[in-house]
Amino acid sequence: MPPQEKVSKKTGRTKLSYWRAAQSKYVLGNPRLTQMLMEFDRNKITPELMMKVEKVLSDPEFTYEKAYTASAAATGIFKWVKATRDYFYIFKEVEPRRDAFMLSNKQLLDKRRQLEEKQGKIQ
Repeated sequence: MPPQEKVSKKTGRTKLSYWRAAQSKYVLGNPRLTQMLMEFDRNKITPELMMKVEKVLSDPEFTYEKAYTASAAATGIFKWVKATRDYFYIFKEVEPRRDAFMLSNKQLLDKRRQLEEKQGKIQ
């Protein structure tokens, strides 16, 4: 959800509020929210999306304590976003290694098959 504009009580200027957007019927008011979070494909997160997430997480107004005082739902979503961010960076580091392992495993199976064929010819 894109952020909604909100007038700051301290400065009187408008600022973007992700919390106001999250309170809408599309996020916290959505009865399928937990299912949507569970079905979210973390492997398909793009670096561009992660840059947006990092921008929000670097905001000093977006802290665990503020989420905790706002609501239990905000606290859970805050933890989910942080865990998803951590997963993104771990997946980014592990994915090339996993791909290399899968390739070497395939090569091993091919070589074993070739070896079995040659052993069959020898016998």
